[in-house]
Amino acid sequence: MCLCIAKKSAHAHSLNEVLLISKSLQVRVRNHKMKRLSGIVLVALIMCFAVLAPVRRADASSTCPSAGGAGAVFSNICVGCLFPITIAGAVIGGSPADVPIGADMSPVCFCKSFMGIPIPGITIGMWIPKRVVESVRNPYCSPTLGGSLGGSSGSVLGGLAHGLLGGDGVSAVKAGKSQGFHNVHVFLYPIGEIIGDMLSTACLSDASGPGLIYVSELDPSWNNDQLAELMTPEASVFANEAAVASCMADAAASSTYQPIPSMYWCMGSWGTSYPFDGATTTSDAVRQNSLVTAKAVARLQRFGLIFKTMGPDAVCNAYPEPVLVKNQYKFQQLWPFPETTSDHWMGADPNLWGEWRHAPIVGEDYVTLNWQFSNCCLY
Repeated sequence: MCLCIAKKSAHAHSLNEVLLISKSLQVRVRNHKMKRLSGIVLVALIMCFAVLAPVRRADASSTCPSAGGAGAVFSNICVGCLFPITIAGAVIGGSPADVPIGADMSPVCFCKSFMGIPIPGITIGMWIPKRVVESVRNPYCSPTLGGSLGGSSGSVLGGLAHGLLGGDGVSAVKAGKSQGFHNVHVFLYPIGEIIGDMLSTACLSDASGPGLIYVSELDPSWNNDQLAELMTPEASVFANEAAVASCMADAAASSTYQPIPSMYWCMGSWGTSYPFDGATTTSDAVRQNSLVTAKAVARLQRFGLIFKTMGPDAVCNAYPEPVLVKNQYKFQQLWPFPETTSDHWMGADPNLWGEWRHAPIVGEDYVTLNWQFSNCCLY
């Protein structure tokens, strides 16, 4: 799929990596055809919208930094972030504080039966590095692949369509409604895919959810505030000062312990969740990139491309959940200044983990590893 947006260029090694990722995705679609149908449909729709999507610059190749390729993405992973692992309610390795609120801690699970008699299994849970998310200033820039993904300037029809829809994220920035705008690219993380497949094979559940590759430049609603709000009608309920002020509690909780699960309209100290687009309301580069990365994850969960994989209701079968499950996610910065020994919760104050992981001008594009906690029933 991603080859549809890749141009022939001098970045042969980058395109080979894209090809490998695409091939991996196709294999997973064949193996999990029905479970991944919603993901295939959405990606197909996004590709159809590509001819209508305006691009702010014709090419990012001349201004796109390199994160060191796939080797750097693998070498910078926080190995200790795989822990803690929960087995039959016992916490193995790591800190109990890193077990998400809402995770299933029961010792046994009953996902199978024989002649109507439930068969007990062992409940397990673990953190899986699921996806790499790039947050970039220049359209189609891919630090992970070391160059541009491709893409060209938008068509006249595309510009007209977006004009009728009411503008985009950059227009909002110019109007003073936002402080910044970033595009995002989401790639499968091969190590996480292997772990997820092993977990799904050993357990009676789908520990991974649908495979996906997402490029925001091909999605008109990522650039358009009004279109993004149409996809999250509940956003109007939280578009008031009281709801925004309440996020201070979530900011404190996510920085000292864990995010507050019920406050799904908040992303802690990074800002508010809605709308799920690339615009931000802070001038802080680290918070900007953290917020759009989290928005991308929330958006993909809303569309059913990321499943709810933790909790008693997801032990036997992971399932689509449109409401953001904040505590099943953690984030680890891979580039430009990697977190190699830790990760952080959604909304955690960057002053505690990475406000210094930023270099003006040359270090304002980010590559982040998204971790996801999964419960399943082992037989």
